[in-house]
Amino acid sequence: MISTRILLLLAALALACIAVGSPNQGQGKPTPEKGCPKVSEDSFHRLNTSTTKHPNPLASRLGQFCHDRFHKNKTVTCIGHLGPTSMKCPLCCACLGDAGIIYNNATAPRTFTCGKLGNGKSQRTL
Repeated sequence: MISTRILLLLAALALACIAVGSPNQGQGKPTPEKGCPKVSEDSFHRLNTSTTKHPNPLASRLGQFCHDRFHKNKTVTCIGHLGPTSMKCPLCCACLGDAGIIYNNATAPRTFTCGKLGNGKSQRTL
């Protein structure tokens, strides 16, 4: 009976630790992870300006995916970049808000093909 109480106490403690750690997962990091590019605030300004040179539409679309995934209810601008080619299909996200540039990683949307073909060429269509 005592061992059951101890097990229940340990399980409750583990659940409490998980609940406390969950909100921090969406906050991101101040530097990009390996394989992801570092961006400047200029990169975000180029997305919002209307010049003769069109902004990168892929970065904008992936940025919208990053925004919806990590910062849905926040006023931030995000840029998305496909990470190193692999079967895991990494997506590098950089978002600019009041706290500066924050980096997150995700898996690219299913509509993006990832990995390598038999001839060694990437399946990604950029």
